[in-house]
Parts: sequence; C-alpha cells; structure tokens
Amino acid sequence: MPDDGSSPPGPSPTAEIARFTKWARRIRFVGKALCRTTHSPDTLPDTGDRPIVMVANHRSLADVFVAITALDHFDLPARCLVRAKYFETPLVGRWLHAVGCIPAGDGKRGSVDIALETLAGGRPVAIMVEGKIIPPDRRDERGLGEFRPGFIEIARAAGAVVLPISLLGTDDVWASRGRGPRIPWRGRPSVRVHIGMPIVIDDLDDDDIIERTRAAIASALVEMGDRG
Repeated sequence: MPDDGSSPPGPSPTAEIARFTKWARRIRFVGKALCRTTHSPDTLPDTGDRPIVMVANHRSLADVFVAITALDHFDLPARCLVRAKYFETPLVGRWLHAVGCIPAGDGKRGSVDIALETLAGGRPVAIMVEGKIIPPDRRDERGLGEFRPGFIEIARAAGAVVLPISLLGTDDVWASRGRGPRIPWRGRPSVRVHIGMPIVIDDLDDDDIIERTRAAIASALVEMGDRG
C-alpha cells in the first residue's frame, strides 16, 4: 500500500461508486441496530451544478460510517478525506481505499491533487473540517473545534461550493474517546444529519469562509437540539 498520500491503482470510478453504494447499504443495515438516523432536509439544496466540497464537524469515529450512509441517502458518492494514520492498519486501510477514501493530514500534497481530480471528474469531496475528533471538553461554545483551512484551497482551485454538514448524536453511538461502539441496551440513540445551504466562496476571503461555514454548522446543531 503506498505511503505517499495517493490512492493505489484500483477500479474505475464507476466500479468504485458501485462499491461505495454497496458498503453504504451494508453499513445502514448494521447501523439500524445501533442508532436511529434522520436526515434533513428531504432533498439536496441546489448547488448550481458546481463541484461540491462538503465539510462536517467531527465528534466520533462513527462519523465516518454515518457520513457514508448519508452520502448514499442523498445520492452523493463522495470521496472522503480521512487521516492518513487510519490507512496504516491493514484491514481498515483496505476498507477505506475500497470505499474511495483519500488519505490526508500527513503534510503531503497528494491528497489535494486527488481531491481536485475527483471534483473534476464530477464526484464530490467530503472533509471532517476539524481534522480530528473533538471530545466534549474541547468544544467551544458553539460545540465545535478549530477549523482547518485546507478545504478552502481545494474548493477555490475547483471552483466548488462549500456544503456544510452538521452531525449530531454520533458520540452517543461511539464515544469520542471510546474504543468501540456502544451497545444500545436501553434503546437506540438518535443521530441527526443536516445538510445546509451551499456557500459560494468566490468573493469571500478565507476568514469569511471559515466563519460562514462554522456558523452554518453550529446553527444547525442548535436547531437539532445540541446541548454542547
């Protein structure tokens, strides 16, 4: 398996999307035993036929699985940027490659280039914008950690819109510092996924993009019942 941040030779995009869809439906089937997931709104906002860079908050390892099923729900077979260290475990790394994830956060340029190629090919890219899991004691008053600006470079270079995604309740499924998912002995926890309105970044500076994205994710968390 390569360690330069690039994906290994693999299936065509069509085959990769089919594999993504198959795994998303397997995860959804298993996930029903662990949690109840709702998505809002019912339909995807209009993105003006532009490339899409999705950015989401990150509270749990469950976010990856919830995100994949949500992307399938909205028919968005995105490639998710995932911290490179998770690809180092053979079985996990093979699975992440199988669903099209891109190794990121290792300081190498390869992840950006792959993301741009993905967007140019018509597929969205999804990023956990805080770059790591943010446990409750490290969240600010809006329930978020510090945003990393790498998504801006990708979105600008691709002429993409930024689509804010808010994830709530995933740390009730898999605690932020937990080693595995919780078994729901007394009822399944509720997980909520909200897709916000696209942010057109063309005339915005980096600080404005980060603040608008933070505000969109944070407001949806509050609307969905986040208590911090």
